[in-house]
Amino acid sequence: MKTEAYITKIIEETGLSKKEIQTLVEEKKEELKGLISDEGALFVIAKELGVDVASENQELLNEVELNISDITVNMKNIVIVGRIKDIYNVNSFNKNNGETGYVGSFLLHDNTGDIRIVLWDNQVSIFKDERFERNGIVKILNGTAKNGRNGGTEIHVGGFSKIDLAPEDVDYKKYPKIKEKFAKIQEINENFGSLSTEGKVMNRFPVKDFIRKDGKNGSVSSIILRDSTGKVRITFWNEDIEKIENVEVGDFISLTNLNPRKSNYAENRIDVHATSWTKITKKDKELKLDEKFIDKIEKLQQEKDYASFQGVITTIEDLRKVTLKSGDEVSLLSFTVSDDTDSIRVTAWREKADELSKSLKTGDGISLKNITLRFSNYWEKNEANISLDSSLDKIDLKITNLKIAETPTKGKTSVFSKNFTDINSIQSSGFFEIKGVISNELKNIRFYEACTNCRRKIDNCTCDQKGESKLTMIISHIIEDESGKIRATFIGEAAEKLVGRNADLIAKVKDTPDYDKLLENFSSEIVGRDIMIKGRVKFSDYSDSYEITASNFQDINVEDELESRMNEIIS
Repeated sequence: MKTEAYITKIIEETGLSKKEIQTLVEEKKEELKGLISDEGALFVIAKELGVDVASENQELLNEVELNISDITVNMKNIVIVGRIKDIYNVNSFNKNNGETGYVGSFLLHDNTGDIRIVLWDNQVSIFKDERFERNGIVKILNGTAKNGRNGGTEIHVGGFSKIDLAPEDVDYKKYPKIKEKFAKIQEINENFGSLSTEGKVMNRFPVKDFIRKDGKNGSVSSIILRDSTGKVRITFWNEDIEKIENVEVGDFISLTNLNPRKSNYAENRIDVHATSWTKITKKDKELKLDEKFIDKIEKLQQEKDYASFQGVITTIEDLRKVTLKSGDEVSLLSFTVSDDTDSIRVTAWREKADELSKSLKTGDGISLKNITLRFSNYWEKNEANISLDSSLDKIDLKITNLKIAETPTKGKTSVFSKNFTDINSIQSSGFFEIKGVISNELKNIRFYEACTNCRRKIDNCTCDQKGESKLTMIISHIIEDESGKIRATFIGEAAEKLVGRNADLIAKVKDTPDYDKLLENFSSEIVGRDIMIKGRVKFSDYSDSYEITASNFQDINVEDELESRMNEIIS
């Protein structure tokens, strides 16, 4: 069919004038950046107007071949060629008519960019084709460009589209193979559609079984991977757990086709999940770390993740055996390192703990490299952990006026610095002091049995010898200041101090008709109290907000507070 025949057919079926059609042709050619002829433009226009030109479909489609950078939203009848860069999972869903639908996607790449290809229903059958693999050439005919769910443009492939795997009418030299690019762990964010990374396996967690929402059995396992920029948890589900059966702690591996997601357990953390397309390769490489030396121990409280420092050993605890949740019994050694500014608790595990228990003594000067820092709720400060890539060397080091750490006691009290933070300005996890008024009534009190040694739930106790079981109480209230409000949780002694009663006494009333009256009485005593709280703040996925767990609190005498403020102003 010649150009004039196209125009004639469009006029007959739409009533448009020849001049109007010629204008549409010029607009279409401009939209497609001059990549098609008048005939090609007329073909596309005819399809958009609902004019049947099916008999010429194949001949003209071959002419309208685009680059990825040319694709814009609402383009139709797209013909595009590229290499498969990443492959995502196929998911099922229920259609309005009661039938089961399927949707899958992959990332297409050419030398102008990447675009997501979305396939529907029967089109997902190509996922089972042995030619459908990363770096394979694919040709898509009659695709439609739409807005993507995460922004950007994507091409949808439906029932009237065609996908040609390993096409014969394509110059493969125009589409060079994609070179593997590994993302640095520090760079990973939830906007990565799919990624590859590599690093050293620092830990591997045992397989856990669970019941899925659909009632079927599920299983999960994960590893911790570290590179020179940081570490990340990579999770494997169900049959994909087989991929890490031969992966050991200390292996250097690369992983492809991973999906990043925002963590459900920690604010600002990204977890990475394996897919059915994930491939793992062991490599003969060593992890190169950039040493970050901190010259004073007090500065370690402002650091996170990894650091190196030096100091003098001031205390060494006895080597202990602890039982992990997995049931494994391992060695644990703890000691304190000090300089003239502060001290920090250091822990070593397993064989390293056994080794150091025989060689370290108080007064030794030591240099620690690439230790892991983590916050301890019990010590209310950072502590250091000797990990797989850490090193400890004895050095000749003399320091006067060593800072000796104070050992927390069961009944310890925490001194307030009175460096209070406005509630609404809290935008990260950490240790804070706040003050405000208790603004909500007490609706419920919870209890659990805790070990008297470590204060953990008795089922989670890691002590060599479990302490006695003690009934522990949990109370939550809303604290408000002039800037906002936050949920505060009081546990154990703090909860008993707040209500002025011990847990055993309250538990006896819990299941009686007098319980509601008891809550009312407590509320009348508590609501409206002005208090200052010192505690650990964490982000709660349940409430979608920050919450504070009180390690200590005390009532504020409003009159004394006003007098103190006046004195500050006068001075």
